Amino acid sequence: MLRMVSSPDWVRLSFGADMVLGFSPGVFLHNALNTTINLLQYYPDGCKANCSYCGQAREVAQGPECKTLIRVEWPLRRLDDVIKKIKERQGDPRYGLQRICVGQLAHPRAAQDSIEITRRIREAGIELSISELITPTYTFRHHLIEMRKAGGDMVDVAIDAASKRVFEETRGKKVRSMHSWERYLQGIDEAVEVFGKGNAGIHLIIGLGETEKEAVDIMWYAHSRGAKITLFAFYPEQGTPMEKVKPAPVNVYRRMQIARWLIENDLVDYSAFKFDEKGILLDVDIPSDLSIDELAPAFMTSGCPGCNRPYSNERPNMEFRNIPWYPSREKTLQAIKQSRLPTLIKRFEQKQ
Repeated sequence: MLRMVSSPDWVRLSFGADMVLGFSPGVFLHNALNTTINLLQYYPDGCKANCSYCGQAREVAQGPECKTLIRVEWPLRRLDDVIKKIKERQGDPRYGLQRICVGQLAHPRAAQDSIEITRRIREAGIELSISELITPTYTFRHHLIEMRKAGGDMVDVAIDAASKRVFEETRGKKVRSMHSWERYLQGIDEAVEVFGKGNAGIHLIIGLGETEKEAVDIMWYAHSRGAKITLFAFYPEQGTPMEKVKPAPVNVYRRMQIARWLIENDLVDYSAFKFDEKGILLDVDIPSDLSIDELAPAFMTSGCPGCNRPYSNERPNMEFRNIPWYPSREKTLQAIKQSRLPTLIKRFEQKQ
């Protein structure tokens, strides 16, 4: 009897990871190869959630067929074949693989299958770091304990929205979805408790309708709970209710990158952030001894070590939101100017 095509035996790969592993042909612009192999679960009945920005949403995908997720296609592959390809390439400097990310759909089997996928990767002798990207609606503390035992070393809660208001409008009852803001906040605490401070975090998408103050507030909250912060820039997915929503302007995203970096490195108090009545970040008080070289990593891809996610936020002909390599001083100064934060611009223009 044929086994059903489903996780954990089958997974989707981000198109970049699919290319790195040799399943799909292609060339990476600027040689910006994926250093993380991003896996996504697959079920014949699809994702149960209905997030308004996601190509996997129940009412968008209408089943298991993958539209897009974070801008790219996700080809379906047999897990055993993926593991074989990873084993062939791990340790080879031509590929630079550093991490595997096991991503969940919102599905009743998601947590147990994440555990099983992680276990199979480790039992195959793969030594790359493994991150778990979880949906707290179906993943609880006891699942996290098993994920860590199976070989996961980091975990991220895909909260995406910056506030309860935005969460309800894009992921909750207002869009006929089952996710709960309160459950996601609880999931952050469970993740930190099980994996430890700095080994657990949140995914936050900039551009879902939040104010800049709301984004800074959730970053401050996550950091105060011991969670790291992974930033994404919203990119509209075709066929979704938000397909015509424009991405956040580069200047907004640069401000959020700077805020994240200052918060995570404990360089400022909350009072350092100056907002107007609309919640726009107007300026930031920064330490007097902060150098441009110290600020450069703010504009790089944030999240788990070894994850660069090239072109996941923009098309290859667009400017990088998350720079997948260490930026030059010239590029760093350009990003600072793009932020339109007067204190930073004045400080670092004078030092050039």
